Amino acid sequence: MSERQESLCERHREFVPLIAAIDKVEGELATGSALLIRAETGGLHETLSHELIPHAVGEGRTLFPVLRRITGTDRETREMLAEHREIARLTDELERIRDELSRAGIGAEQEARMRRVLESLKRAISSHFEQEERACFQVLKEELTPEEAERLYEAMERATKEIRRTYGCGGGRDFDP
Repeated sequence: MSERQESLCERHREFVPLIAAIDKVEGELATGSALLIRAETGGLHETLSHELIPHAVGEGRTLFPVLRRITGTDRETREMLAEHREIARLTDELERIRDELSRAGIGAEQEARMRRVLESLKRAISSHFEQEERACFQVLKEELTPEEAERLYEAMERATKEIRRTYGCGGGRDFDP
């Protein structure tokens, strides 16, 4: 496997700490400190909206067309795109709850909603990563030449950076290897 093919797989592993960040916010819910929860969810929301979602859009624009071409079907990519949309929806919901915390503090209703959103995010992110590792990256590793993988990697990076510029997400990590 070429360095760039491995880089395609490693890119997802960079997001694995999101699960730990979600767990941390869930742990903070037990303390009931709205200020602390708001700060922790702010960092989580920043990572989701400025790093993971632009990366997902970049995948949709670059990796998924190649996967459809290689496999001759869009079944896998349809499912992965649906997961991308669900993660984006849950990210928006997390921000709405976070805004409520600044106005009203944390009550039983906000805590329950926050827990549901966090659990759903954790499931969606974990499921998506597993599916892409299994379906997408395995096929790409087996079917792409090192040169094709290099071009695909570069195209994905360009697309992701363009999404960040377009939507003002430049404050996040830069993801250059």
